[in-house]
Amino acid sequence: MTLHWTPLPVLNRRAYELLSKEWGVVDTLRFFSQFGWCTGNYTEERRALFADLTLEEYRRGVQGLADERTR
Repeated sequence: MTLHWTPLPVLNRRAYELLSKEWGVVDTLRFFSQFGWCTGNYTEERRALFADLTLEEYRRGVQGLADERTR
């Protein structure tokens, strides 16, 4: 028997995608937070990450994600 080990970053991403599709993002993040995976100041990190993002850019990004999910 041959074992195949999936790299942890790939495994984590797949788990997040599957759980968020089934449970939604909020419950998925709540689930992962119990393992200490969610650390740092989420609000401040997002403010810095998206500081130069316009509302129109945000809208197009969300629409793109919605379009991907319906394919």
